[in-house]
Amino acid sequence: MEVLLIEKDTFNCILDEHQLLCDMIISLAGHIRRKKPDEMLSVAEVCEFLRIAPSTLQSIRNSGKIGFVRDEGNGVKFPCREVLGYAERHGVTQRLSTNG
Repeated sequence: MEVLLIEKDTFNCILDEHQLLCDMIISLAGHIRRKKPDEMLSVAEVCEFLRIAPSTLQSIRNSGKIGFVRDEGNGVKFPCREVLGYAERHGVTQRLSTNG
């Protein structure tokens, strides 16, 4: 077992930053949950909510684990219900609710 010594001020700063990030994630999760199930989310919104990179989202999409639709400009949008379903199946909502 390793023991790490850290100054109290540094530790408190880390805790404050952690709390700030948790608050931001919970706020974002609330924003996503307020959307109607058929509302569409952009790649950026989904990545921010799931805390993943666009390339990871593309891999998830390509594997068929999350549904999507193509818009008129051949872009990709994700139904809110698909994103929430994926999050629940993979424990993302649990992590969001326990980070506070």
